[in-house]
Amino acid sequence: MKSNFFFNKGKLLILLSVASLIISLIIFFTFIYQTSTVSTQDQKTFFSLEQLNIIVNKERIFANLSPLKLNGKLNIAARNKALDMSNQHYFSHISPVNGKKWSDFIKESEYNYEEAGENLANGFENPTEMVAAWMKSPSHKENILNKDVDETGIGYAYGKLGGIPTIFVVQVFGAQEISI
Repeated sequence: MKSNFFFNKGKLLILLSVASLIISLIIFFTFIYQTSTVSTQDQKTFFSLEQLNIIVNKERIFANLSPLKLNGKLNIAARNKALDMSNQHYFSHISPVNGKKWSDFIKESEYNYEEAGENLANGFENPTEMVAAWMKSPSHKENILNKDVDETGIGYAYGKLGGIPTIFVVQVFGAQEISI
């Protein structure tokens, strides 16, 4: 009597090859997924520029001031300043590496200002806590509540400060120079 379940060596080798290929693909895609998940957890998405601006604007509105509008050039200036601090491992309004000032980043973005200011933060992952800390600092609060500015730019960068991972946040404030 013959069995209906009959494999010859050729069919068995093909079946084992296909099974091996499927298992290899599963392992490969599992590795890729886990690797991408780890990297996004290491540098999880920070809050949006608009979210920080909304919180700052709540403070301005509470003080009967007009809200700040995000400006693309100021966003570039703030992002470049944050990247500079991250790349050069410092936290200051002036780079200890090359003496570059915060206002230089604004000028490089081709934003012609009549009035400008800068707030820095690092280590905050919650924008509400960061703005609360700024509001407790007289100089930071003065920038946020400056009646002479009407635009802002926000940038951040991941990096290390003193060997410890952190998030560098820069908010610049401005009022464009009026040309006649």
